[in-house]
Amino acid sequence: MLPFALLLAFQGFVYATENGPVEEEPEEITITAERPQTASSDQTIRDKDLKYFPRRTASDLMRLVPGLHITQHTGGAKAHQIFLRGFDAEHGQDILATIDGIPINEVSHVHGQGYLDLHFLIPEVVSQIRILKGPYDSRLGNFATAGSINFTSLASKPYRSSFRTGLGMFGTYSGMADLSLGSSDRAFYLALQGNRTDGFTDPGQLEAFRAFLRVHVKEQSGQTLDALYAGYRARSRAADILPASLIETGLIGRFEALDDSNRVDVDRHLVGLTFQGPLGQGRFMLRGYYNFKDTRIFSNYTFYYFNQRYGDQLEQSDFRHYGGLEAAYSFLSSINDQISLAQEYGIQYRSDAIFQTQANTVKRVRFNVMNNYRIGEHNLGIYTHQQLLLGERWILVGGLRYDLNAAWVSGTQDVKELDIYTNQVVIRNNLARDSVSAAHAISPKLSAVCSLSDEWQIFLNFGRGFVTRQARDQANKEELFAYAVNSLEISTRWSGWNKRLSIGLGVWWMHKDSELVFDSEFGGSVARGPSHRVGLELELRYQPISWVWLSTDFFFIHGRLDSESGWQPIPNAPSLMMTNIASLRHPGGYNATIRGRLLGPRRHDGGLESAAYYVLDLILAYETSRFEIAFEIENLLDSNWYDSIFAYPSRPEPSGPIDNGRQVTPGSPFALRVTLTYKI
Repeated sequence: MLPFALLLAFQGFVYATENGPVEEEPEEITITAERPQTASSDQTIRDKDLKYFPRRTASDLMRLVPGLHITQHTGGAKAHQIFLRGFDAEHGQDILATIDGIPINEVSHVHGQGYLDLHFLIPEVVSQIRILKGPYDSRLGNFATAGSINFTSLASKPYRSSFRTGLGMFGTYSGMADLSLGSSDRAFYLALQGNRTDGFTDPGQLEAFRAFLRVHVKEQSGQTLDALYAGYRARSRAADILPASLIETGLIGRFEALDDSNRVDVDRHLVGLTFQGPLGQGRFMLRGYYNFKDTRIFSNYTFYYFNQRYGDQLEQSDFRHYGGLEAAYSFLSSINDQISLAQEYGIQYRSDAIFQTQANTVKRVRFNVMNNYRIGEHNLGIYTHQQLLLGERWILVGGLRYDLNAAWVSGTQDVKELDIYTNQVVIRNNLARDSVSAAHAISPKLSAVCSLSDEWQIFLNFGRGFVTRQARDQANKEELFAYAVNSLEISTRWSGWNKRLSIGLGVWWMHKDSELVFDSEFGGSVARGPSHRVGLELELRYQPISWVWLSTDFFFIHGRLDSESGWQPIPNAPSLMMTNIASLRHPGGYNATIRGRLLGPRRHDGGLESAAYYVLDLILAYETSRFEIAFEIENLLDSNWYDSIFAYPSRPEPSGPIDNGRQVTPGSPFALRVTLTYKI
């Protein structure tokens, strides 16, 4: 049992400390135990599990998260739109993501709070993904409301190097090379990847290059040093959003564009350094990181709705540096033979220097700067995380977190105001904005885990998380406090038949102080009022034989928004999701994976609805110790589906009528790719 494994490890550490070094060569003893879950939805997808699923892109990595749905619009270089537990997290607002503990979300981004761009990840360098749904971990702060995802990178591979090349439909090419040197104690790993495609839309070109470096050093004293670098450059064009009415009446093709000048350009450089090891009666961790990010988005969502002469294309530029420091100390106290207490205390600090501009453009040429901001944002978090082990059956996990957010905003902004004397809208240009604001949040957490047997656990969870407001929103309003999310959950998980079958079942409730919806037209977030959500989750994993893996995930969410007109469905958020996967990895090297994903009907503003869809993907591969060939088919049945769906007014033509229907982006059609890999 896990408690005894922890106690045994702790007692051995105390004995060695009290009695000093011995002359004999010390025997290395490794104690292996599964990380204790704090909720049924607290899961870890390890490297051996990743092999069962396709992971060609960052989108594939995100689809490994049970109950998470992603969409993509404005090209392949823009952050995904993410749905989890009934939250339309937009581009990351309600989901915290980290790589090796380094935060990836971008605060006060020009295109939405918590902007989460994962396209810099090389999927092959990810060895493990930990998913924790809900705000139940005190070590996680801003954005960890609907859930959090931590990617763990590889330090080495079992072979020295590999070369991979891919060829696919729509002018798709890719190449990758990696190099792994050293041993488990002295490891060096480097990966380089590039890809280009013409895309299935017109336009839809994407060119991207990625670099990843990881260095791992472990001393005999138990101290470890990990250094990480990730670099990314992307240039893309996008057909972007179209009125569904034009597609359905045949006036324009699904894959065509009304404004063919939209594009997204991104540059990113991330470095991180983590030092940890034994200290006194426990362990310490120190982490520092720095990130440079430059994002330029040109999009036109409403065409000629606001400006019938020049059109509504917007440029959103966000240039930032951010860095941070984190320190933690943890130790284990043995109260008696049956009770022990694991404690962790930590402090996290992050600082962002942001320069952002929003402008009206024609064919990416500016004719009016709407706003121009310089932002300094600082976030400080202090937490305690306590885990009480009560015999063999009970684990109590409690925590408390305090966060302080301070922002300085300076710049200019155009403002539209109603003149009450003339009843006309007046635009006041280049108004000065200069303010300092602060917000704070207190987040208690409490969970209980009852192990009825080695196979069966029951989980009870309560937690409060928070999402900070954008700095420019804080500069314009007096309500400065972060928006809180409270959550309750009861769940269970059973793993039997020699862990070949796993069943997880849970029900949960969430309340958010106010839904935030990003409005790109004026570059800010709109508060739409409190919201409630309840959900049911069912997860099945079955491994009938060692090389066959079957899984089904089913999620039902009922969400309501407390608006001025009463309780209304939360716009865009799906109420039903399901994923089905069948995968085999035969010892002879034959591999196959088929994955189906269902997204249920969605309600949108204006009483509009969108239909459900089901899409199948297929991967067939043959692998030896040196060579691998893979055939990847996306949308096997060539289903006609929409990836992103919104509801708002647009004007497709300069002097034409207003379209108050759905605005959509097409889902990918049937697409075939072939990938060859050679290992040395």
